[in-house]
Amino acid sequence: MLATLIYAAFFLLIGLPLALVLVQAILPGLFDTLSASAAFSLEPLQRTFGSLRVAISIIHSLELAAAVAVSATALGGATAVLVQRTNVPLRSLLAALPWLVFLTPSYLKALAWVLLMSPGGYLAQLGLLPSGASHAFFALPGLIFVHTLSLFPLAAFIIASALAGLGSEMEDAARLGGASPLKVWLHINGPLLAPAIAMSLIAIFAEVLSDFGMASTIARLSNFGVLTYGIYAAASDYPVDFPLAGAQALILLALILLVVCADRLLRRKADPRLISGRSRPSRAYDLGILRWPAAGAALLVGALAFYMPLIAIIARAASRTLADGLSVSNLTADNLVGVISVGTGANGALVRSLYYSVVTAAIACVVALLLSVQLDRANRVMRPLILGLSLGAVAIPGIVLGFGYILVWNRLPGFRDWPFPHYGDGSLLVTGYVAAALPYCLVIIAAAVGQLAPSLFDAARLQGIGAIDRLLRITLPLVLLSVVTAFLLTFIRTVFELPISQMLIPISGPPAPPMILRLFSHDRDGPASALSLAAMAAAGIGAALVWLPVRRAMSTRGIRARTQGLKAEAQAAGIPR
Repeated sequence: MLATLIYAAFFLLIGLPLALVLVQAILPGLFDTLSASAAFSLEPLQRTFGSLRVAISIIHSLELAAAVAVSATALGGATAVLVQRTNVPLRSLLAALPWLVFLTPSYLKALAWVLLMSPGGYLAQLGLLPSGASHAFFALPGLIFVHTLSLFPLAAFIIASALAGLGSEMEDAARLGGASPLKVWLHINGPLLAPAIAMSLIAIFAEVLSDFGMASTIARLSNFGVLTYGIYAAASDYPVDFPLAGAQALILLALILLVVCADRLLRRKADPRLISGRSRPSRAYDLGILRWPAAGAALLVGALAFYMPLIAIIARAASRTLADGLSVSNLTADNLVGVISVGTGANGALVRSLYYSVVTAAIACVVALLLSVQLDRANRVMRPLILGLSLGAVAIPGIVLGFGYILVWNRLPGFRDWPFPHYGDGSLLVTGYVAAALPYCLVIIAAAVGQLAPSLFDAARLQGIGAIDRLLRITLPLVLLSVVTAFLLTFIRTVFELPISQMLIPISGPPAPPMILRLFSHDRDGPASALSLAAMAAAGIGAALVWLPVRRAMSTRGIRARTQGLKAEAQAAGIPR
């Protein structure tokens, strides 16, 4: 029964939408409203591959992904080495920068850089924009630049995890042999880190291919067509060209699948086991007089990737027009007041996003917790199978999943008449959010549940405690921190989720991400910046209000438990209090 429910849930949330996306590419008449037909045809694929525009978008996607994979991996690797293996000052601040960048949505950074790099933008007003820089920015170089600043944290995380297990015993041996630090890194540390570097290249390549934030902002303004925006344009145009959207989605999925297969093959062949009983802690390199210049370079990267975009959004939210710049007479609170005033479109979008995010995070965490508990007791086949499906679902582009939901709930007989979830309703948007967030929640919570000893539940079962009580009184308190972590990550991620939000906009009104893009596209970048700033503040404050009390309560409970344990040991040893 469990296996049936699990397969049904995964099939309904992910499998069926993807299947219809693929089927649409070879059965183009399947969802024709006038004359539906199940006739097999390769015409959509022929039309796709025969289209110069689509061919150019494929080439653009591949060259952009390849260039960003190299540049972001180089920058992320340098950041990881600088923070972990040198005596650079301000290390705590530099270590936090990648997390700040990583948690900021790509489309917000892209829109902020549009404000900075436009011919009449803030850098031009300050005289800091070189001649021709604006023209170069709204092209491939600008996309590579912003993508690199957005994705270098991913490379930093991957390479830093490999560096953590890289001891100093091999370096010490090479140094005793007279090798210089450069030769040590080229001939010893470099080859040992090669699997992590390759995984970083693969992960960033796939991330760029499936990205919709940059595609709908800088790429669209630059007339630089990519596959993800082509899928959205075909699915949202009138009349809707489902076969063309399906054919482009099929190409995108095939490219992502090749990348995932390369990643799995690399993980099989690579041997990253660097920690042994003889490993010695790594030594920090003394940068000497280069300590502060290196820290300055890292802070410059942080400023370009996070602080400058944030300042640009704040400045635009607090000003009437972009052209009048930062003069005192141009300052206004109207944009921010419009966001927090009840009844306005921007306020409605913000409230909807926060509401949908809370509901999505709660549903995804509850389902992930129940599923993790069941999988912990499942056989050796079921657990790796479901976790493998979850990890595979992470690689599915959100724009493709959103298109699949349109096909299922708007075109497929039987599903389009369901009262819940219903196409055009917020319930379908939340369902799409849950499908996208569930794999992340499952991986986080299942890892925590897997660390619980079975004897805890066996003892409770012998005492007659039921399954629900065991879940609420034993499992949940022990894995509460992981559940809260999954909840907050899902909450923040959903607040800024763009592709699914753009594809499944409810009739009641859009959430914040599509509203931000709509305002920017209609040259209302002031209200758009104010809404972006309000969403970031609401998500950050909301997460802090949940995380800090839970963290404090967990710390207090841990101290109390340790104190009680020490008292029990003292009593057992006959030591007076």
